[in-house]
Amino acid sequence: MKTSDTLPNTYIDRSVILFFIITIFITATVFAYRYINYIPCEIVEFDINAKNYRAGEIIRFKDNTKGASKREWDFGDSTKTRSGLSPFHTYEKPGKYNIKLKINGQCEGIKTITIKEKVFILDSTKLANFKAPASIKVGEVLKLKDNTKDARKWEWRFGETAKVNSTKKNPQYIYESPGLKTITLVVNDDNRYTTRKKIKVLPNNKKTSAPKKRIIRSKQSSSNIKYAPIDVIKDAPKIEFKAPDIRNSEFATKILAVANRKASARDFSAYLCDNLQLPMSVKGKTTTFIEFCEKIKGKSIKIKELELFKNKKNNCIEYITIKYSKTGIF
Repeated sequence: MKTSDTLPNTYIDRSVILFFIITIFITATVFAYRYINYIPCEIVEFDINAKNYRAGEIIRFKDNTKGASKREWDFGDSTKTRSGLSPFHTYEKPGKYNIKLKINGQCEGIKTITIKEKVFILDSTKLANFKAPASIKVGEVLKLKDNTKDARKWEWRFGETAKVNSTKKNPQYIYESPGLKTITLVVNDDNRYTTRKKIKVLPNNKKTSAPKKRIIRSKQSSSNIKYAPIDVIKDAPKIEFKAPDIRNSEFATKILAVANRKASARDFSAYLCDNLQLPMSVKGKTTTFIEFCEKIKGKSIKIKELELFKNKKNNCIEYITIKYSKTGIF
């Protein structure tokens, strides 16, 4: 009996062969195209120039990359991308921004910049405007008139309490105790343009009894030394008030003392000219000095930036900007 071994016939469909040929051809074509047009990435170099790096300031960018023919700038603040060798850009808000520069559609460089808060510029035409007498007696009626342009809302404080004493345009007030008082006016709810004026409240001799004479006995002499009551000298020369000077670093140290409960807002009265309702900017938000001190009390903080704006005539601090961060767990 004869036996024979037979091998099975192997058959590959032409369509499969054609598919592989086309795939190889396309891959080779793409590879060849990319190889021919390949441009090696150069080191992307660009400069950023500004005076203060603050919000609202015009900042100039300049590309220094060699061999660059196409540029695409992304300023990191969700604005449209820009082209060009040296564009200008302005940031509206403070913060950190990543600037990306793409060269020739493939090479990319990144730099990070920090934009600080915009400097507040005081507009003197918006300051609350009123006149007050140099002195008045206890029990007398004080009449004031606001002359501020475009004023629609008023907050008057007359220095005897921390509360608002009147919300009228032309208020009246009667002092109950003598002493040097501070009249404060805020118009249109804008604390930045607060005006303060000093007024001397004199005792009213008709209503208040004269102080008793004091007799002090000297150890060296048996004679009595009598002190008469001190009367107000009407013709005494006027002494111009001027707040004590303090540097930003010293002021920051005192702020930290408030946070550590070793000081309070009232310890700053001399520098603020008794205006504890002083407007200030804290991390870009407007508040008052006394509210800020209450907020940081008992907290561990680190002051990053602090700037004081003073009145050139009396050296009173009129506005404060501060940025800080918490350093403790809580």
